[in-house]
Amino acid sequence: MRVLGEGCLLLSFISTGYAAFLSVAPGPGLDRLRPRLALWAAVVGLAALSITMAVLAWGLVGRDYGFEYVSQYASQLLPWQYCLSALWVGQAGSLLLWAWMMGAFALILRLSPAADATVRNTAFGIVMANVCFLVAVMVFAADPMAPSLTVGDQGRGLSPLLQHPSMLVHPPIVFASYAAWTVPCALALAALWSGRVGASWIQLARPWALVAWTLLGVGLLLGAHWAYQELGWGGYWGWDPVENGSLLPWLTGTGCIHAMLAWRHRDCLKTTALSLAVVTLALCNFATFLTRSGIFSSVHAFSESPIGWMFLGLMTVLVAVCAVLVVRRRTLLHSEWSFDCLIARESLICISVFLLLLLTAVVMAGTLVAPLSKVFAGRTIQVGPAFYNHVLPPIGLAVLAMTAAVPLLRWGSPPRRAQRRLMAICLALGVVVAVVAFVCGVRHPLAIAVVALAALAAVAPAAALLHDAWRREAPTSWQDCLSALRNGRRQYAAYSIHVGLLCVAVGVTGSSLGKKQREVILAEGDAIQWEGRQIQYLRLEQSQLADKWVAEAVLKVARNGDDPVTLRPARHLHLLQDQWTTEVAIDSRWSGDLYTILRAGLGDGRVSLTLVDNPMIRWIWVGGMLCAASAVVAVLPLLRPRGVTRLSIAARSEHETGPPMSDAA
Repeated sequence: MRVLGEGCLLLSFISTGYAAFLSVAPGPGLDRLRPRLALWAAVVGLAALSITMAVLAWGLVGRDYGFEYVSQYASQLLPWQYCLSALWVGQAGSLLLWAWMMGAFALILRLSPAADATVRNTAFGIVMANVCFLVAVMVFAADPMAPSLTVGDQGRGLSPLLQHPSMLVHPPIVFASYAAWTVPCALALAALWSGRVGASWIQLARPWALVAWTLLGVGLLLGAHWAYQELGWGGYWGWDPVENGSLLPWLTGTGCIHAMLAWRHRDCLKTTALSLAVVTLALCNFATFLTRSGIFSSVHAFSESPIGWMFLGLMTVLVAVCAVLVVRRRTLLHSEWSFDCLIARESLICISVFLLLLLTAVVMAGTLVAPLSKVFAGRTIQVGPAFYNHVLPPIGLAVLAMTAAVPLLRWGSPPRRAQRRLMAICLALGVVVAVVAFVCGVRHPLAIAVVALAALAAVAPAAALLHDAWRREAPTSWQDCLSALRNGRRQYAAYSIHVGLLCVAVGVTGSSLGKKQREVILAEGDAIQWEGRQIQYLRLEQSQLADKWVAEAVLKVARNGDDPVTLRPARHLHLLQDQWTTEVAIDSRWSGDLYTILRAGLGDGRVSLTLVDNPMIRWIWVGGMLCAASAVVAVLPLLRPRGVTRLSIAARSEHETGPPMSDAA
């Protein structure tokens, strides 16, 4: 089986390279045959990658220790689902999954209908070149089919920290987002290369960008949830360099989607949209460099390897090629748009894109301070959460303000009288909410500002919906509102994404400013009062399982007269790795989480516990889920009545003067 996998890996290297060459390289003859040959070469390459991945999955689930990869990540004591998840948590296996996903997306792109087949086919070749690059890395540097030098009857097993349900889906989603971002990048480069830089490339790139953005956002949310539950430190985001690496392309991807929107509606931000499509994929490769180069020590990173520097080289090539092509096509990218109206929708989008890029620059600078200071200053300068917490909030507040204001603005002109009236009402409601928050005890200016903006973001879409319904001649009814909601599905999906992001901001602000922590030592039967809760320690339970030794502290928690809940914070000793892990127990409510950590058993029934009160945490997870669900609605194709063509819809959108956006922002 291992030899079959090796052969298929080599076959995929040849086939994907041949498909890329046929699609991109110029040359006379075979013009009609080239696209078909390229397509069949890509099919062969994807089929070979599929067989290779199936062989590795079979080896992991079957515990075939003749594979070096299997002996490194699988064991007889590991449940089968975590053996299978080792396919994407290891270095070589994750590259294999990434290449397979990218190859599948390349075929979907190639088989998609397109107004400009030349741009599509060239982009297909660029995606296949990226697939060939990943396969080349595996063939020459990180072979998932490598034989084990010593075949035993037991592997080293998966790291205990990765034996968590989130790790079954988090890495595949992140790699799917990286693979999907390859398509908008390839389309942008193809449009620049061919000189066909009209808005038609956006028609192809926009769905891919939204899918990639959604997947990466879900991946970030799952990663934060894993850190919150598994690492046992009471937080969900520590500004770890590897965490930052995945955040960077999400920020630039957000800017790219909004720049595409401005290009489509107002023929502006052309260079920005094309450049950000390429820069986003370059930053995906930069994130891969951070995890695989060994320059950072992180629970998220792989060991030191030359592979990371290959991805840094690819990132440099992408940015350099994009810069050259943008300069070459600068006359075609000229825009007549100017800042005639500051409170038009495209003006706010331009400001938002600038702020997102400023956020990206700050996070990038904070991430690179440590390695660059070591090289140039001879000593390592660490940048901690305090740096980000001081620098980022003003920029983030400005972005949230732009987000909250969008629904009641128009393209190309200031809001009408009715819209100004609704805007004043929404602002007044935001001020009222801020006053109520102050009366209820909220004193931090940042918290008050976020709460007010969240209220504004929640009521502005409702006001926009009413305005859309009022534009009809008949008196407004529920049917009119439902019709406006149905006709502007993508518009209101975008507004829902904005509301979801504001929910996340509320959760992050509340948990950051209101977090409280206490260290306690309790004996059996002891009870304490803390933050409105009665916490009683009942006993310490110990048990021996097949693969680990478990110690659990049993706690009874009662709050505000509610029925008590039982929490079981634990410590696990994993026998195979001889490694302790902390398993937290959480009582989650809308007001906040009680996060309990068992630090140690002290003998005589006494235990050392850490109690953390994390306000508003649930708002983060709910806001993230709202963003993901709304993005799915925005990506779904428009349902058109018979006889209504895409061209007629585009023409209607082009001449639209009211507030709706026809696409998700």
